Amino acid sequence: MTDAHRLRTDLSLRASGVLSLAIAITAVHALARLHSAAGPFAFLLATIGFVCASAGAMLVVVGSHIHDPVSISARWQRAAR
Repeated sequence: MTDAHRLRTDLSLRASGVLSLAIAITAVHALARLHSAAGPFAFLLATIGFVCASAGAMLVVVGSHIHDPVSISARWQRAAR
């Protein structure tokens, strides 16, 4: 993987995180403008806001490092059979 490809991947993941944060802000703003706050549409907007804000913040902060391998402790690795 070349450096240009890694940079493009990093920037595209971070841009999709910003887009996800924008969707979350829109959903929370629409939720705040609702008059009847206890309907299924309100719960849908709250769910969209929470999921998009969580995923967007993670993508903006982590970027392409989301694909980095993680070492697992020997205690939690699978036993050899």
